Amino acid sequence: MRVTKIKPVDELLKMSKEELFEYLKESESSMQPTDSIEVMPFEHGTKILYYHKDQLKPYKTRAYLNKIEDSDLLK
Repeated sequence: MRVTKIKPVDELLKMSKEELFEYLKESESSMQPTDSIEVMPFEHGTKILYYHKDQLKPYKTRAYLNKIEDSDLLK
């Protein structure tokens, strides 16, 4: 069983692709050493797509949203 300290989203968003891959490899139980990830920034955060080797369709998608200040929600 893998035990990895969960990092805050703002820390994940600052990682390089290599650092993020290593972190996800340690923390995601479904991720295999031959898998790959694609990091896709979008307007309100970052989406991470997980691919098994030689597959075109991701088997898992995670979205990390940027922190929104309460005052921004009132606009």
